[in-house]
Amino acid sequence: TATEINQFPLAIAFSVDEVNRNPDLLPNASLGFDLLEGDCKTVPQLYSLLHFPEGSLDIRPNYLCDEGSSCVLMLSGPTWTVSEIAGTYVNIYPFQTVIHLTYGPFSPILSDREQFPSVYQMAPQDIYLALAMVSLMLHFNWNWIGLAISDNDQGIQFLSYLRREMEKNTVCFAFVNMIPVKTHSYLSRAEVYYNQIMTSSTKVVVIYGDTDSTLAVSFRRWQSLGIQRIWVTTSQWDVTTWKSDFTLNSFHGTLVFAHHHAEISSFKTFVQTLNPLQYSDEYLARLEWMNLKCELSDSKCKTLKNCISNASLQWLKVQTFDMAFSDDSYVIYNAVYTLAHIFHEMLLQEVYSVSKEDGKGQYPQCYKIHSLLRKTQFTNPVGDRVNMNQKENLQEEYDIFYIWNFPHGLGLKVKIGEFSPHFPRDQQLHLYEDMIEHATGSR
Repeated sequence: TATEINQFPLAIAFSVDEVNRNPDLLPNASLGFDLLEGDCKTVPQLYSLLHFPEGSLDIRPNYLCDEGSSCVLMLSGPTWTVSEIAGTYVNIYPFQTVIHLTYGPFSPILSDREQFPSVYQMAPQDIYLALAMVSLMLHFNWNWIGLAISDNDQGIQFLSYLRREMEKNTVCFAFVNMIPVKTHSYLSRAEVYYNQIMTSSTKVVVIYGDTDSTLAVSFRRWQSLGIQRIWVTTSQWDVTTWKSDFTLNSFHGTLVFAHHHAEISSFKTFVQTLNPLQYSDEYLARLEWMNLKCELSDSKCKTLKNCISNASLQWLKVQTFDMAFSDDSYVIYNAVYTLAHIFHEMLLQEVYSVSKEDGKGQYPQCYKIHSLLRKTQFTNPVGDRVNMNQKENLQEEYDIFYIWNFPHGLGLKVKIGEFSPHFPRDQQLHLYEDMIEHATGSR
C-alpha cells in the first residue's frame, strides 16, 4: 500500500538518525543510506533496476562504503518476491562482497544458506502463528474455517502448520484456496475462487501470503464486491491503510496478528518535525513520498513542489498516517541497530587497520561482518532482545488487533488481545472482552 511503502524510508531515516545521535554507538563514525530510485516498482522494473554492470560499485543499492571498501550492504523487502529477486541477483558477486538483510516476513526459502549465502532474515519465524490463530478460533467456537493462501513454499508450509493445529482441536476447513502465483494461471481460475467463498457457509476466512501478489488481487476483489467475512490474517494485510471506499457492517471485520514489540513513541515526533530537504537522498528530499492518498494511477497523484527550505511535516494529520511502527518497520529498526552494533564491534577491534594480506582473503571487512552477523545479540533501545542466530528460535508473541474500515480511507484499529507461547496451553491467549464489544458493538 502507498502508506506502508512511504513508511519504510521514514523508518530507515528515523533509525539511522537515532543511531547517529547515540553517544554509545559509533562515537567516531556515522551511518548513511541510499534508497533505490523512484517509488513502487513492478517485478520487471525491479529486475531492470538491479541489472547494473558487475563491478560497478558506485551504483549498487542501498549502502555506500568508503572508496577503499568493496563491501555492499543491502536491505530488501517487504515481500518474499522482492527479497528472492534481490537475493538471487547478488549471487553473481563473490559471497564475501555482499551482506543482504531482509525486513519482510520470514521465508523458509531465504533461509537456505546454499541458495542464498548472503541473506540474513531479520524477521522472526512464524512458528507459533498457526497455534495462535487456532487458539482464537477455539475461543470463539469457530470450527468451520476457510483458507486462502499463495501457492508457493511459504503458503504450503503455513498450510501444514495450520492443518496440524486444526486437526488437534477438531477445527475443519470449509475450503482451501491455493492462489497461483502466476497471473495467467490465476486469471483462469479467479471466478472459481470467488464462487468457493460465496457458496461456503463459513463466515471466517484466513488469509496468508504476499501482499504484492495474485492473492492480494483476490482479497481486494472479494472485499470490493461486498463479501462480508471475518478475515483473519497477519500485520502485512493491515487494511486500515487501504484507501478503498467500502464499509464492513457489524460482526464483520479483520483480525490481525502482529508480532509483539515495544512501542517507539519518538517516531511520531521525528515524522512531524522532519525536514526532508536535510537529506541528500533524492527519494526523501523531493517529498513525493508524502502523497499519502496516492492511488495506483500516477495521474491521480499530486506532488508537492517548490518547498521552502525550512519545510517540515508538522501539518501531517495522524488520521492519514499510522504513527505506530508496523512489523516491517520495526524489523528495519532492528536491522539498522544490528549493523550499528557490528560496525561498533569492528571499530573496537580495529578491523579497518588490518591489511588485505592479514585478513581472511580478499575482503577482510566483509568477511568480518558476515562472521559477526551470525552471532550478534543485543538489547535494542526499547528493551527488546535481538538475536541473529536463526537456529535459536525465540518464542514469538503476538498482539491481536480488530480492524473495521469505513468509507474514504477511515479505519478503526483496536488491540483486543495477545498470544504468548510462554504460558501454559490454556493461558496462552488473552482477550480483552470489553475492547471487543467496544470495537464491534457485539461479542
